[in-house]
Amino acid sequence: MINFKPFFIREEIIKATRAFFYAKKFHEVIVPVLNDAVPLESHLYPFSTSWNTREGVKKYYLSLSPERGIKRMLAMGIGNCFAIAKSFRNLENVGTQHLPEFLMLEWYRENAEYTRVMEDAENLILSIQTSLRKKHLTSIIFKPKWKKISLNALLKKHLKADYEKVMKDKTLGWRERFDQLFVNEIESKLPREPFFLVDFPSRISPLCVPQAGKPHLAKRFELYIDGMEIGNGNTENTNSKSVRRALKKPIDETFLKALDAMDKKTYAGVGLGIDRLAMIFSGATDIKEVELLV
Repeated sequence: MINFKPFFIREEIIKATRAFFYAKKFHEVIVPVLNDAVPLESHLYPFSTSWNTREGVKKYYLSLSPERGIKRMLAMGIGNCFAIAKSFRNLENVGTQHLPEFLMLEWYRENAEYTRVMEDAENLILSIQTSLRKKHLTSIIFKPKWKKISLNALLKKHLKADYEKVMKDKTLGWRERFDQLFVNEIESKLPREPFFLVDFPSRISPLCVPQAGKPHLAKRFELYIDGMEIGNGNTENTNSKSVRRALKKPIDETFLKALDAMDKKTYAGVGLGIDRLAMIFSGATDIKEVELLV
């Protein structure tokens, strides 16, 4: 017999999310799934397709996240906004927490820093929790005032590593080794209660603004709950020249033009995995219990 509870919880999460942002006067953006280009960071790979147009065969890409569509709207002046959309990542390992197709929530604030959207993330999930508990869909209780934990502190605690020395490693494949070190040696030891992981290296965070006085660190955070990454947020780097250097070809010129238009203001944004959040509140151990995959 099919257990529909994870699906019902995801449904309620979506309803509660919309209610949360509508109450704060955010606009909802419906982003395109097909794009003629996508902003390709070094570790991301899109799915692609093509069709015949009047100009000939044209290549399109499935969206990696709602980011491109939302930033185009931000560039036009829409103001604070959010989107809930299917996202697609190619060439990534399928596992209990990840599928190539998944549901992502993303939101952005004008004239805000990453600390402000951390507050949003905590308040949103506590609001979702209240909604789920009222309908007897979960017994989970997360308390407010979530901690911020520095990546540096975790490296020192679990690896006895010097963050500055790790940061100065100039060898090729540094990012891959850094990620593997984190996954293999630290991730399993993370706290189970919700917390924000901060102080990520700028060199692996090209779409994030560097910290004042600490340019080797980015204004970026990841939200972890029950040892699982739920969200990734930052103060947005709107310097198109520096972002251009970090993107793979073909370069998404539309995305860079949007950054140019946004450069007069400060923006902060977050991407949050709806399916993983539904896993946590439902007690599901596999993302396939939440997201159907043919």
